Amino acid sequence: MRRHGPHRTATFALFAALLAPAVLSGCTDAGGAAGSSPSPRATSDTEICVNLVSYWAKQVLDDRADSGRDFMQKGLSNGQNNILIAAVAAAEAEKKRHGTAAAHKVIDRQVKRKCAERYRHGKPSEGIWRDPTPSSTSR
Repeated sequence: MRRHGPHRTATFALFAALLAPAVLSGCTDAGGAAGSSPSPRATSDTEICVNLVSYWAKQVLDDRADSGRDFMQKGLSNGQNNILIAAVAAAEAEKKRHGTAAAHKVIDRQVKRKCAERYRHGKPSEGIWRDPTPSSTSR
């Protein structure tokens, strides 16, 4: 049987000592913690409304080929479609006076404000007109 010299044995021991903590605790990512990753960010109903309605309002304003779809094909609710219609009407007037870029800013402002109002109490089906908690008078 062949014997290894002290240098090779020391190198192996050093390697094992450096590798052992990583093996025992799990490999770490660039962030430093084993198994950690950024948590997914939840998107609020208001943000979804703003993103959808702003996108489609700009498509309609710019008369894009697919902008003629009905609101359900666009993935909008009736209430979101009403926000879109009002935003496009306001933006068309601005576009005539100051151009497309200014009209897009009108859409962004109006849609953000209207979507925030629409979802300020949660989803409209769970909003102020329908209290999801039982009434104290129903006992």
